[in-house]
Amino acid sequence: MTYCISDIHGCYDEFMQLLREIDFGPDDILYVLGDAVDRGRESIRCLQFVMETPNVIMLMGNHEKMMIDALLYNDEREYLDHWFGNGGKSTLLQFLELSGDDKVKVLEFLTTLPYLKEVEIGDQNYVLVHAGIDVGRVPKSMLSTNNVLPAQSLEDLVWIREKFLNRKALPKSIVIFGHTPTPHIDRKHVGKVWRDGKNKDKIGIDGGCVFGGSLLALRLDDMAEFSVPHR
Repeated sequence: MTYCISDIHGCYDEFMQLLREIDFGPDDILYVLGDAVDRGRESIRCLQFVMETPNVIMLMGNHEKMMIDALLYNDEREYLDHWFGNGGKSTLLQFLELSGDDKVKVLEFLTTLPYLKEVEIGDQNYVLVHAGIDVGRVPKSMLSTNNVLPAQSLEDLVWIREKFLNRKALPKSIVIFGHTPTPHIDRKHVGKVWRDGKNKDKIGIDGGCVFGGSLLALRLDDMAEFSVPHR
């Protein structure tokens, strides 16, 4: 089975509970759509679990990008300030407790994270991304997955919100994303996956766990959803 989770944000206990809920095993595949770190109590522990589990594939989130920028360009204070302003201080303190070798492993892992993944389940193509995509980067006459994805900016893939949420996405693919908590998209979606009922081309899976919401998982094989509330 193939699963997607997003925006764990250091909520390690909820993450482990959700894996038990879906009965995650070695024959399954889990895609983590970014933001394993920051805000929560056990960011580095979440990140290390992902790193050590071969059937877990992680994508770049805006929080991983901020972490990389702050650690690699630490002579430029603006990167550190930006990261700290978005909940990165506790992650840095946990990172500093690691051995030198483990620090290097974490940085090497983060710098090689992909920004996008395409997954085929049956006849359906899914585009997995942290925040979303900007279809306005190509003319309407050229709208297709093959044309739109190469035109994306890395900034949009981890930060975009309204430009993605408020318009049609791809004509033959479904975009699965995190970044924007589902209750912020629709107040009725507390503890629930958000599905674009109008365009039927995007699905949001950030339940806002670290803010007191839920950690969500979506199984792509049958579109079943799973939820674990914040503890």
